[in-house]
Amino acid sequence: GNVPMVPNVGIVVGSKATLVVDTGLGPSNGKTVLGEVAKVSRNRTMYLVATHFHPEHAGGASAFPKTTRFIVSDAEQKDLDELGPGMIANFSKISPVHAELLKNLVQRRGDAHFATDDRLDLGGVTVRLVAVGPTHTRGDTVAFVDQDRVLFAGDVVLNHIFLSFTAQSSGTNWLKALDTIEAMKPAHIVPSHGALGDAAIISDQRAALLAVQARVRDLKAQGRSADQ
Repeated sequence: GNVPMVPNVGIVVGSKATLVVDTGLGPSNGKTVLGEVAKVSRNRTMYLVATHFHPEHAGGASAFPKTTRFIVSDAEQKDLDELGPGMIANFSKISPVHAELLKNLVQRRGDAHFATDDRLDLGGVTVRLVAVGPTHTRGDTVAFVDQDRVLFAGDVVLNHIFLSFTAQSSGTNWLKALDTIEAMKPAHIVPSHGALGDAAIISDQRAALLAVQARVRDLKAQGRSADQ
């Protein structure tokens, strides 16, 4: 329903392991997610992936059992280490509710790391993890469920919602990331916020980025300053 700061959370269940994609904002929401996992899976082996380091996506990781393997890309771990504490502090200032949800949060480090891509065998279900940043952040990660052709796209592909650029973003690389994602041929896309969609939203977002890119080049050619 695109409730602010509430992400779409994925639960992928195989015959021998379960993957959770994103945690919700803070440990109490992480516990809520675990309650939902228990309704659909009795697997003892569990993996956790955060699509990026922002608190509503990774801030509930500490609620997961120590036996859960938290898998992050090298770039995402760098974001967690260098930018995570500041982002938690900023989010805590948004409202008293945010402050309470993030109070005394101890950020969990990844248990396993990968450089560019990784593959999980959940038992009859395989999930490909791909680091596509810098896009929304340096460490954006998407998760593609092979058998169902479902892509958990994080904030890299959104459905009729403006893409959010940060100081670490690269528009050029974002366009390359869209090419990478499109080549996976997803049938269903689960953005980290907002409504689900299909592969058509990739081309929609590419068109928007190309339009912005062309306009910026035009204005630079006219000698306009960044402020203008």
